[in-house]
This record gives sequence, structure tokens and C-alpha cells, in this order.
Amino acid sequence: MPALLLAITACSGGDSPTGGSPPAATTNTVTLNGATLKVAIAATNAARAKGLQGVTTMAADSGMLFVFADDRQRAFWMQNTPIPLSIAFLDANKRVIFLADMTPNTTTLVGGFNAAPMRYAIEANQGWFASRAVTVGMTAAFSLPASLVIEPDA
Repeated sequence: MPALLLAITACSGGDSPTGGSPPAATTNTVTLNGATLKVAIAATNAARAKGLQGVTTMAADSGMLFVFADDRQRAFWMQNTPIPLSIAFLDANKRVIFLADMTPNTTTLVGGFNAAPMRYAIEANQGWFASRAVTVGMTAAFSLPASLVIEPDA
């Protein structure tokens, strides 16, 4: 039987920043079901591991786009992430394949073997997807900067 690889990505992990708003890294917009979300992009191992760790407030239409180099099952958790978030997993075609709410400051895994292989994840304030009637099967619209370096999982 082939071994299954499950990558765990933290919404938080490592050193804790002082709090505040999401990091002012490379930003972009994602549109889902006609609604636009301004996102910070996490495409390196360090940025994906840090995620929204320590963020205490986030604008209503802000979030984070996690970008991966390949498709595989991944799980996220909320250790050291004090705000409630919702997450959407997207496949390589930017189609929503999984949606979930996450509980702040927990190590409960979300996704993993309960979700199909994914290429992107979008975190937003809890309820953002539901309040905009985003459902599994919808396709997101966004483009990535040409200069974006997407690191393979560590």
C-alpha cells in the first residue's frame, strides 16, 4: 500500500509576533462569488508556517492566500492564532474543494485526510465565505505576481 503524505500547515507556528494586522507582504485580491478579498500571499515555507499567527484584528474583507508548489492533502491548525477564521481549500484550477470554520488557539487539524489534494488555501474572518454564499465547486479568480517564488513544502 503506498504511503500517504499529509503536509501540516500552521495558521500559526514558530515565533509569535506582537499582534495586530496581517503581515504587509505581497498582497493581491481574490474574487469568489462576486465578493473581493484583499489577501497577503504566503508562498514560502516560512510565510506559510507563520500564517496569521498573532494577528488580533483583521479588516472585514482581508485574509491570506496560501500558495503551494504541488497538489496534496494538507491540514491547517490555529495554534497561537487568536481570531476565528474560515478556510477554503482550492485545487490547481482554483475551484473550491473544501470549506471549514476554525477555532482560535487550537491544534485541532482542519482538512487533512478529510479533504482532497489542494494547491491553494484562503483564510478569512470566520463567516466570510458563508456570508457571501461561497460553496464547494465555485471557482476563485486571482492571478499571482510573475516574480512570486513558490517554495516546495519543507
